[in-house]
Formats: sequence, C-alpha cells, structure tokens
Amino acid sequence: MKQRWELEAHEGLPYRYCLPAGYDPARTRYPLVVYLHGSGERGDDTTSHLTNGVQTLESWPVIAVAPQCPRDDTFGGSWYGGESRTQRKVVSLVRELAKRRSVDSQRISVIGFSMGAIGTWDLIERNREIFAAAVPIAGDLNPESARALVDFPIWAFHGELDRLVRNEAVRRVAALMKQLGGVFRYTELPGVGHDSWKAAFENPELQSWLLAQRR
Repeated sequence: MKQRWELEAHEGLPYRYCLPAGYDPARTRYPLVVYLHGSGERGDDTTSHLTNGVQTLESWPVIAVAPQCPRDDTFGGSWYGGESRTQRKVVSLVRELAKRRSVDSQRISVIGFSMGAIGTWDLIERNREIFAAAVPIAGDLNPESARALVDFPIWAFHGELDRLVRNEAVRRVAALMKQLGGVFRYTELPGVGHDSWKAAFENPELQSWLLAQRR
C-alpha cells in the first residue's frame, strides 16, 4: 500500500482515501470517485481492498475513496438481498463527504468490481440523486430494475468469458437500454474472464468520460 492512501472511518466503516496531485481545496473543488471492491477483499486489515484497479485512481485529478466491507457483510445488490448494512454506511459516507468544501457534490461517481459492482447497481437505483455516474465492472443485477436508470450515465464492463459473474444480465440491460433510448454504455471484453477490471481501467476514454458527468 502506498502512503498516499490515508485511513479514516465513518460509522465504524473503515475507508482509505487518496488526494490528487497538487491538492488545494482552497482553490479547487474536486470530483469524488468511490471504489467498491470485490468479495475477496472483505475484512478489517484496511489495506487488502486497495487492489484490482483502484490504484489507477491515484493518478486521476479526483479524491478517491475506497471503503472496506467487513467479512460478514456485502455492498448489497441482487445476489445479497438488496440493501445491506454496509451499503447504507457507504451512502451515509458519501452524503457526508459531499458537504465538504473540497468536494464537487455535482461530480460524485462510483466504480465497483464484482461484489462491488453488484452493489453499485443497487446503490445507484436507490440513491441516484447523489451520484453523477457509475461504472459497474463484472456486476450482476435484475435487468428489469435498470428501467429506472434509463437516463443515468452508466458505463458497464464485463468479460466475454466470465464464469464467476456471468454477463447475461448486463447484455439484457444493454439491449433494453438501446430499446428505451438510454445513455447506457456497455463494453464486453473479448476473451476476458472475471478479471475485467484490468481492461476497464486501461480504457483510454474511461477517465475523461467519468469526469465529464455531472449530476
């Protein structure tokens, strides 16, 4: 772990945050990007979740925040019975951070991978009013629930060969959004399995697309 990722906690939920180069809150309000990790990174060591692409955010002109889900909970979503205790704490954390002078509350986005992406779909459906955009990577959902997000900026990534979290649902969402005329973007990665976060974060358009979104 790099020293740049400082440790804080909110309602008992530990999170690491990273400030952008040249950070000057007296002169600039920064976009906030929340990263939700996968199931294998749950725990209480406060560092094991700083993986699977989150390090890329260190070079972005954003305040990056990475909460760590406890081992006995999830970020919620279709696999986990909907809203979870940790998801509620993430929402509370985002609402609190949005009040800070350094944060541009109109440019708060969420990126999730695997369990975090499953939670991301549910999170934005329940709390879209606090987010500007979302990037679920290798996530799953009830496709019909996406109707409520037809005009919400989402760019989903999924591996063609993902056998751990299959891509059938997100493919159906892509077709549905096309039919409804939504702003949804879907990138399916040929020959890629569950580790689709690599190609997602390497996409040269991802940063500019995400930072262009406003609530």
